[in-house]
Amino acid sequence: MFLLAHLAKIQGLKGEFLLHEIMDEPEKLPRIEGLILAPPDMVLDHADSAPAPARVVKLRAFRWHQDRACVAFDEIPDRTTAEAFKGWALWMPEPQATLEEGESFRHQWIGCDVFVKGEKVGEVLRLDPTSMGYDMVIMRDLRKGRTGQRDIPFIKAWFTLDLPNYRIEVDPPEGLLDLDRLD
Repeated sequence: MFLLAHLAKIQGLKGEFLLHEIMDEPEKLPRIEGLILAPPDMVLDHADSAPAPARVVKLRAFRWHQDRACVAFDEIPDRTTAEAFKGWALWMPEPQATLEEGESFRHQWIGCDVFVKGEKVGEVLRLDPTSMGYDMVIMRDLRKGRTGQRDIPFIKAWFTLDLPNYRIEVDPPEGLLDLDRLD
């Protein structure tokens, strides 16, 4: 499942919520089936269904309010009912997601071996979004005599992906993987 947003603030008396979006295009919400609401501390990344207290919901309305997405669900008819769901997370099933040519999901990177000039240097632990508009590839350093993690900005020109074979070739600027060793 993919985390799309959090229900940030109740808007009006009809059980509508302003969203704190994580997704890039919230206007696509009306086309997504099988949306799931879950408590904010429930992680559904690897779930195939909605375990209680999470629940499947149907979008009743979508609109923009002062440049923020505003949604309502059939299962939440009014403000009183909405109070219990403030802060909850909105998820979608992975099969509902579509990718453009050359795109991938963050979770497909996890566990991939990382190579520099054909030499294995690490493995991907995760991808973290940044406020600068790109992801940070968090790599476990497997080079001889090295430990810990290295953060590599995902600059498309630096990466060659072979995700089906769990292999990523990186051509970072000289010294980027050794910033912790500067004197």
